[in-house]
Amino acid sequence: MAGHLDFYIATQDDFEDIYNIIDLTGWGEARDDIKRTMQNPNNTYIAVIDNETAEMIGVTLAASFGPIGVIGHVIVKPNYRGMGIGEELMNEAMRILEFQGCKTIKLDAIEKAKTLYERVGFIFELNSLRFKINIENPSILDDLITKTKKYDQRFPVTNCKEDDLVKIVDADKKFFGGNREKLLFTFFEDFPEFSFITQDKDDSLAGYLFGTFQNGVLKLRAGIADSFETTMDLIRAALKIAKTKEEIQTIALGILENSKWGIKALKELGFEQTSYSLRMYCGVKTPATTNPVIFAIGDPAKG
Repeated sequence: MAGHLDFYIATQDDFEDIYNIIDLTGWGEARDDIKRTMQNPNNTYIAVIDNETAEMIGVTLAASFGPIGVIGHVIVKPNYRGMGIGEELMNEAMRILEFQGCKTIKLDAIEKAKTLYERVGFIFELNSLRFKINIENPSILDDLITKTKKYDQRFPVTNCKEDDLVKIVDADKKFFGGNREKLLFTFFEDFPEFSFITQDKDDSLAGYLFGTFQNGVLKLRAGIADSFETTMDLIRAALKIAKTKEEIQTIALGILENSKWGIKALKELGFEQTSYSLRMYCGVKTPATTNPVIFAIGDPAKG
């Protein structure tokens, strides 16, 4: 590797450079998404700079959820690829997460990068799918809501209150396998109208869903449900709020291939699968992040 490259822990002052590199990918990451990620104290961006040009040429993200670590945004500018920079970024992220006590590290990989991740010790686990539906006119949302009503509502769905978050975080630790408290609180604070909970008559938790709405796109970010019917109930609640957003253009979410209830719901509603990635892990093999009751995931590094 060229000796004029330096790796370092990025700070808030590096936001514009980091955002510009991520934006090169065309993944559609919103500026506010990256800001929230950088403000989370459990997250660390590692950057690499070319000292000869003072140019940031690559980044990666190390996110710690207690025993589980997740790596995301492994990006190197095109002119600097093939120099081993991506592998070194991965190694730096793994060292940070291991130092923070993570026993298992996970990521989502595209096919062409699979060999890179295998070289540093990652093993394929299952496919992570991406779905979306375009809202070309208001009648599409009406049709979606009507389709969900084919199934009777199982339990009432309400917007989360702050008191609900303790129960949700406790359940999320069990189902997700790591501590997403900071992430879920941030979603609730920033997008309370897209934060939902459903409970039975004894106030036992049946499911919850957190979404973000930015630049005309509703992303369902963190969803867990105990049945197909509960999945439909939560999606219906999100669709009803989305109907109040005149500027809505797209609804999108990620979902694992083992989420049978979630995939069934999306197909019945007419969502289209647009892409997929490979969920991989290194370290201790664990079912964390792959529980089939999880039906909505965002970028894995952000839950």
